[in-house]
Amino acid sequence: MSAMPTKAALNFRRATAEDAANLETLINTAFCDDQTTEVFTSTNHALLDIVSAATLVNTISKPDVTVLVATDPKDGALVGHCSLRMMEDGVTAWFGLLAVDVACKNRGLGSQVLAYAEQYARQELGAKRMAFNVVNTRAGLISWYTRRGYQPTGETEPFPYDSHDDARELLRNDLEFLLFTKTLSEASTASTAV
Repeated sequence: MSAMPTKAALNFRRATAEDAANLETLINTAFCDDQTTEVFTSTNHALLDIVSAATLVNTISKPDVTVLVATDPKDGALVGHCSLRMMEDGVTAWFGLLAVDVACKNRGLGSQVLAYAEQYARQELGAKRMAFNVVNTRAGLISWYTRRGYQPTGETEPFPYDSHDDARELLRNDLEFLLFTKTLSEASTASTAV
């Protein structure tokens, strides 16, 4: 993993299948870095995998999904990830799996990845809005997105407990997804709130 200086500007590109193994580590490490009990029943969940290299290769190869990676400008190391997919309404880009290198936490990388995704969605995909879901118990994450202009729609989706049978005992019983959206404009995609 990279040891980036504070607030370093990132480089962005589309992911390739060759990135899958490094992205698997980056994403799983980022999602398991949560040392709270907001999603898990204890802080002992480091072996829980969110993605595999095989599922990432599959996602990267889908023509309707754009997988973006952020790289360290000094050494090219992968330090961030997200995905975008246009929704059936033709105006909304679905934003997924924002992850940054845990060794670079609190350096503005997440804000840069989100801002780039918003810009890409607007300019390259023609999106007018971005949407995503977040686990209802992730108060800090919800606050982070709210500071960046995202608002809850009031819609919820059940948490996919069936997809996590191997780790079911690690997950809280009160989880659901909350839907958030933001209207994309040139001004909103050009700024990155801290």
